[in-house]
Amino acid sequence: MLRVDDRKGFELLFPTLVRGPEQIQKPVILQRPEPAPAVPLIARDTYVAETSSQIEALQATLRLLSRDVNRLTDKMGEIERTADQDHRWLAFERSEKKAKQVKLEDVVRSCRELKARLDRIEANNRGNYHAYHSFEAVSRKLGELDDFRAEAKRAERTVVWRARLLCGLIAASFLIVMLSGFFPN
Repeated sequence: MLRVDDRKGFELLFPTLVRGPEQIQKPVILQRPEPAPAVPLIARDTYVAETSSQIEALQATLRLLSRDVNRLTDKMGEIERTADQDHRWLAFERSEKKAKQVKLEDVVRSCRELKARLDRIEANNRGNYHAYHSFEAVSRKLGELDDFRAEAKRAERTVVWRARLLCGLIAASFLIVMLSGFFPN
């Protein structure tokens, strides 16, 4: 608050400028003029008091507004953090959805390749593309082909065993013929 009651004089800090060094003066102390009559002084005091109270009210309002602005800034920061987290979740969900779609496309492509291989293997299919529209049908056909493969391996083992037996018998007969030539009867 601005005080009007103090009637002290102001001290001049700088000496007045003079033309010669012999005329250096001491600092001059300025005195306030004598107060004016009471009526104008009271009106001025009232104006100053009203102005100071209005300034205080404005300062209080400014403090309230600054506090409200700080609260709103904190809330905006919270909202921004929440929005950032939501954006991260959305990006994560999109990447997961894309990864699932890629995996599904890989499975579909693998199934199509398997179906094409089965069509090439099975000669009597003749374009019956409706035969393998479920995993059960594909699994059944793969089981049949696996049985054929197991049977082919068994047949191969049997042929190899018989070939070894035949080679052994030929070697034994050759040995008998050779030994019969060395030993006379």
